[in-house]
Amino acid sequence: MTDPGWPQILRINPLLDWTYADVWTFIRKLSLPYCSLYDVGYTSIGSMEDTHPNPKLRHITESGRIGYHPAYTLTDLKSERFGRQGPDPSN
Repeated sequence: MTDPGWPQILRINPLLDWTYADVWTFIRKLSLPYCSLYDVGYTSIGSMEDTHPNPKLRHITESGRIGYHPAYTLTDLKSERFGRQGPDPSN
């Protein structure tokens, strides 16, 4: 339950089993504030050197420019960290 020498407590972490989609559903249903980078295609935010929009969210806008859908629209949940693998080569 607890490491030796520490008070006996039971830790309950209900968020441990939440999926990426569960987190976004919770945030959006409660209208919680979040970093605006998530609205422009970032799905995992780290340092400035290794954080880029997720290429899985890339699309061409009506004006023909490259754009990115919001993070909460990501359906391939295994690709959450794809924006952390170096610069997006499509830019």
